[in-house]
Amino acid sequence: MKQLMKRLMVITLVVLSIIVLLAIGVSIFIHNELEKRTHERISYYQSIKSVLLLNFDSDSENKLKADRKKFDYGGISIYYHDNFSEILPLTKETIDWAKAKNRELFGDIKERHVDLIVFEDREEMSEFADLPDISGFYSDFDRLMAINYSNKEYILQKNETQLYFFQKSILHEYTHYIFQRMVDKSKEGISAYPTWFNEGISEYVGNDQTTVEYSISKVVPFDQLHDGTQWQEARNQEGTNVYEQSYFAVKYLIDAFGTDTLKQIIQTTNQTGDFETSFKEATGIPTSELETKITQMQ
Repeated sequence: MKQLMKRLMVITLVVLSIIVLLAIGVSIFIHNELEKRTHERISYYQSIKSVLLLNFDSDSENKLKADRKKFDYGGISIYYHDNFSEILPLTKETIDWAKAKNRELFGDIKERHVDLIVFEDREEMSEFADLPDISGFYSDFDRLMAINYSNKEYILQKNETQLYFFQKSILHEYTHYIFQRMVDKSKEGISAYPTWFNEGISEYVGNDQTTVEYSISKVVPFDQLHDGTQWQEARNQEGTNVYEQSYFAVKYLIDAFGTDTLKQIIQTTNQTGDFETSFKEATGIPTSELETKITQMQ
């Protein structure tokens, strides 16, 4: 009996030692990956905390937040300067709009807390995101939305153009956040979905209640709009407008097959990890045929 107990104790100690070593190895890997992605020096405590909370707060993000006021609304912490205070009621109204439109398209999606940082200086936002020529962005890694606003007086006066761009940025970025929530626990995650589909859905919501005039000179093949690198390259080609192209692609899907089509494509892709097959099952056409459909919209 004593011999058996000794053996069990040895086995238990060996198993515990292996678990501890694995935990240390994983924590080192996570820490190194975070430093690589953020280009910052990060403590081991900070890296483990980020994983446990599923949210990373960089030093640059913390500095931006510390320099701003904070207002919590609908599960979103809004960080803004004094100059933005008068636009807060309109911001809340637009967040409600974004929530309602996404609920209409996708049903009730389980949300997590997310931050919204408001920038008046567009260059400051681009530097923070390390992305050129943007009016807003969403980072699931940071659990952070950011928008830019200018011409405050025109927004408050509800000038059609300035109000449209301000509200569109909130509608668009919030939809990216919801899309990520829908694919969180899927087989391949966000990587299974082409960028044009993700951006097209956000553009569709961003242009809700707006008539978009077709102005595309050159349609980019959808198999060249799968990842972020391809997307940026296509954006810089003369005559292209990949945001508008993706908007009309999603609009065609909804007009031709109904609002449930997007949800069906996402649900099937979540299970299989195969977007192209899931797309064809839901619509009866390959994505390549969308190029023809969009060209016919002229």
